[in-house]
Amino acid sequence: MDTKLETESDIRNWCKLEHFIEESLYKKKFNRYFVYKVVLSCEEIFVNICSYAYNDSVGSVNVKIVIGNKLIKITFIDKGIEFNPTIFENRNFGSGIIRKKPGGFGIFLAKKNMDEMKYERYNGKNILTLIKNFGSDDIER
Repeated sequence: MDTKLETESDIRNWCKLEHFIEESLYKKKFNRYFVYKVVLSCEEIFVNICSYAYNDSVGSVNVKIVIGNKLIKITFIDKGIEFNPTIFENRNFGSGIIRKKPGGFGIFLAKKNMDEMKYERYNGKNILTLIKNFGSDDIER
């Protein structure tokens, strides 16, 4: 199953994107915990695109969801500033997370909740793919 959504990189569009992702996953009967982890990861990526990809302006974000037999791929495509989160170094957040300087926690969460993150820059576009494997435990019974 392939589904696509194009929206502007405006944080106010998160609800539309969240609904799109949840609807796609719940149609395939994924359980709430599985959907939560995927949605949280996608929110962090979308917020980063909205906050940093286009500086203070708004650009487009394309999101494609592919659900296969054993994995889900969610791809974010934007024409913003080049940024490869796969090489972003995970900071040690430890127990003092509130005292740390801002930045990096969203990427950390996305990497932690997904099984793989792939990035490429192609024709002036950032193409970030989040991959989550699933099994029978991730499906509602």
